[in-house]
Amino acid sequence: MLFTSVILVSLIACVLLLNHWSQNKGIIYLVLVILVVSARQLSWLLAHTPQHTNILTVILIHIDPLIALNSPLLFYYFKSLVKGKLVVDKYLFFFLIPSLVVLLNTLPYYAHTWASKLAYFEQVQRHIPYNVESKFPYLFLSYDMQRSFLALYNLSVFLYSMKYLFELKKSSSIYLKKKVTVLINHLLVVVPLIILPNWGVILYASFQSNFKDGLAFRNSAFASEGYLFFIVLILPVSFFFLPNWLYNDQNNGNLIDRILLFFKRASSSSGGFRQTTFEKSDDLERILNYIENESPHLAYNFSLHDISRALNIPHVRVTNCFNQQLKITFPTYRNKLRVAHSIELIKKGEHLTTSIEGIAAKSGFKSKSIFYSAFRADYGMTPIDWIKENL
Repeated sequence: MLFTSVILVSLIACVLLLNHWSQNKGIIYLVLVILVVSARQLSWLLAHTPQHTNILTVILIHIDPLIALNSPLLFYYFKSLVKGKLVVDKYLFFFLIPSLVVLLNTLPYYAHTWASKLAYFEQVQRHIPYNVESKFPYLFLSYDMQRSFLALYNLSVFLYSMKYLFELKKSSSIYLKKKVTVLINHLLVVVPLIILPNWGVILYASFQSNFKDGLAFRNSAFASEGYLFFIVLILPVSFFFLPNWLYNDQNNGNLIDRILLFFKRASSSSGGFRQTTFEKSDDLERILNYIENESPHLAYNFSLHDISRALNIPHVRVTNCFNQQLKITFPTYRNKLRVAHSIELIKKGEHLTTSIEGIAAKSGFKSKSIFYSAFRADYGMTPIDWIKENL
């Protein structure tokens, strides 16, 4: 029962990696954050039980350098999600400095024997006051100061991350604004569920505890009531209320949206509802915005592979966007865009100084015959006939 949260978090980590890795390897940052937070919460839980002292001895102090990476890893997950790929830059090494500081500070603690560490944490689990600084010295910061440093550093980087998202939302394209907005909305749900209970436990225990040895979160009330067990379950359970984070499913939204979608489909199958418009998936919206902003169809060799490479979307999903959502093949859609561009050129008087072959080439057509065929498919006449009839 003590390790229920560990099992759930491990399953969530596997699901995230399996469903997101092929699209964006930046998911590894989020998985690492989840694992480190879960390990920290497990240490709190084990500190209030007489069992598994060896596990508590391994994770409580030794994991502190990784705790310093929590917010930086979360920040780089945001950047990778926005960029659509794994982001590793020179600034990442700058964010590693506090982790190295914590590692150096705890070197004297690592020098102690395993038996002495185990003996200390046995007393921790029995809630016996003990002076951790005198037994396990640190290089230049006491454990209290180190814990405060970690909290302030992670909070600062997290606030910087939110500032980065809000500024990006304000200055980016329409698609990116929507993408960042969805990310911020998810954070506003998940972060309070994870952070607020933990802060509540630490503050309550710090004021109620008689311990002055740097482990003030120890409190005998938690040992008998088992509040911490339910608190450590909040992190994994919260992900089930945002299934699109787990399964990389951008269409179905959260649990409430899925329930509404179920009833919507049920009413549709019974004849009481008929859906007349399609809903854009995240992939399709990215593709349409890319085509609108970059006009890649004006290149004669523009293909589905170009979209897949530019947006880092698997080729099969790009094909499905056209065939299943737009209900049109990619070559047909591409020709319609090119014909529409040729019409715009003609309306601007391009035909007065440029031949039909030239207009076809400027619109992305490889040859005059293909241009005529696509034009006739849309307007039922040749470009010359359209000019005579409309201009």
